Amino acid sequence: MVEPGLDKAAWLSIADSLPAMLFTAGADGRLEYVSRQWIEFTGQDHAENDAGWSRFVHPDDLSQLEELWQNARVRHEPIASELRLRTPEGAHRWVLLRAAPLREPPSSIVRWCGIAVDVDERRQAVDALRESETQLADSRLRFHVLAEAIPVICWTAGPDGRVDWFNRRYYEFTGQAADEALGWGWQATQHPDDFLDVMQRWPESVASGRPLEMEFRLRRRDGVFHWFLARAEPQRDPDGKIVRWYGSYVDIDAQKQAMERTKRIAATLQDVFLPKALPQRHDLRIDALYLPAEKDALVGGDWFDAFELPDGRLACSIGDVAGHGLHASVAVGRNRQAIFTLAFMLEDPAAILKELDRILEHQEPETMVTALVAFVDREHTKLTFASAGHPPPLIAYRNDEPAQVLPYGEAPLAAGYTGERRTRSVPLAPDAVVAFYTDGLIEASRDILGSEKRLRSAVALLVGNTKIARPALAVKEIVLEDQATTDDAALLLLQFSAVSAELRADFKILEKTWRFHSSDASTARAARREIVTYLRAISHDANDLFSSELIVGEMLANTVKHAPGLVEVQLDWTGERPILIVRDAGPGLKNLQWKLPDDPLSEDGRGLYFIKSFAVEASAKTTAGYGTELRAVLPLSRQAERP
Repeated sequence: MVEPGLDKAAWLSIADSLPAMLFTAGADGRLEYVSRQWIEFTGQDHAENDAGWSRFVHPDDLSQLEELWQNARVRHEPIASELRLRTPEGAHRWVLLRAAPLREPPSSIVRWCGIAVDVDERRQAVDALRESETQLADSRLRFHVLAEAIPVICWTAGPDGRVDWFNRRYYEFTGQAADEALGWGWQATQHPDDFLDVMQRWPESVASGRPLEMEFRLRRRDGVFHWFLARAEPQRDPDGKIVRWYGSYVDIDAQKQAMERTKRIAATLQDVFLPKALPQRHDLRIDALYLPAEKDALVGGDWFDAFELPDGRLACSIGDVAGHGLHASVAVGRNRQAIFTLAFMLEDPAAILKELDRILEHQEPETMVTALVAFVDREHTKLTFASAGHPPPLIAYRNDEPAQVLPYGEAPLAAGYTGERRTRSVPLAPDAVVAFYTDGLIEASRDILGSEKRLRSAVALLVGNTKIARPALAVKEIVLEDQATTDDAALLLLQFSAVSAELRADFKILEKTWRFHSSDASTARAARREIVTYLRAISHDANDLFSSELIVGEMLANTVKHAPGLVEVQLDWTGERPILIVRDAGPGLKNLQWKLPDDPLSEDGRGLYFIKSFAVEASAKTTAGYGTELRAVLPLSRQAERP
């Protein structure tokens, strides 16, 4: 038993120093020697060796161990097993037991030498992992059963974004087989106009770990595309690492179509309800601007109005109906018309708001409205106004200091306010400028105070300045600083300055707007005819007209072809040449290439090239979620406007 050069004491010292339990047993399996670690682990001392080791083994493991010993003794083979041994405290811990026979000629076993290693922590970890895997498998099974039962397309993907499972509803809808769809094969069912956006946003979510939510169109097995709302959420391990993605597609095609119809009707109503012309006087110029919220596809609940009364006074109103869409547009029409009617019967702005509040409480008690009503006397010496929760008017008397903020009013309409509403008045002066606006104008930026400061400065710059063709447009550009409006915005400006007759004549043709739905071919053609007719009335140069008509046709054709939904066309002649701007609310043009297609015989891809070639200047920009804006400066000069 003892190596050459080592006495028994040295060997025993080495055995006691090892981080394991060593033992020897006779041929019959009875313990002869145990190391110090064995004694410490079991609480047994040397005097108890002959008592046997079986009393330390967990009862559930004893029979298996005895069977192993018997087989090993008969076959003269080593033994290895994991079993539980009792500690002095009465607990049991898992150990790995190994023993090998020591033989002497002729092959008889004279002794067993063995080692036992504490593996309780490793065994506990393995058992916990097995339990976790069992629970995970059970959870996945329950998830798959649930995912197959609900009327939604469900899917899962690995951390790299590769889809590894779809429920059966995906295959039923698309007609794809599993080997066609899994991985990245699902791309084949995406609408071409949505594909680039999908393949940009999904990899971005995979890389950043941010949840995904977007809308796109999926091809049905019969070739028809449906709109779906897609969502994906990551599953993370305790360390925060993504281990799986879970996602769903919800068919929203019916809702999408209904929404488009609603937006189309609302846009038509909105266009009807906004005034076609504003009153103008020799010492008063009125200009206004309506900015639709881009995210709501040109449909909102803001309004403005200005009209003359029989006694020579000028009446103005501006307001904001809570919400967007058809309901808001209808409410805009009702409120604007109600104020118009009440202004002919009541001279007090506060009385008008009080009566309007009573009407709203009866007709639409759950629709909150902010509104402002104002009168300008016939001599232009006094402005009287009352406000119901609306941003206060601004007035500027000088161009070297910001416009003053006039007093706030009372609570919004239909808000349950029962107190008195107050009419306020301020004096007017030659060259003074008054601004009425809705909060969308200053809320496009997170810095609302900064936007309000820019608005006050911009209004002051108009004092005595009659050279600006479109003062409302100039103010808007200063306030927004090229930012997209996140809510509807309206601006109504009263500039008490004398404006030349020539500028007034120009003002009538400075800006026009058309709106139509790209799916309605008749309204699209009608808009094109009106634009062309308008251009022909301006210019008599055949070459300029031909080029401009070509530009108009190509811009509308590109938008109608690639952008389902509402389209807005704006002709802006505030500069020397007219600017045609076409905005859509859909995915829009994805490939903005100003060149001829590689195939010279192809009919696709020529539009942008022609626009760029014939326009004085052309540009395009796409805003995520808002659509595309095409802009072209037409080759018509202002000198050719008048016959």
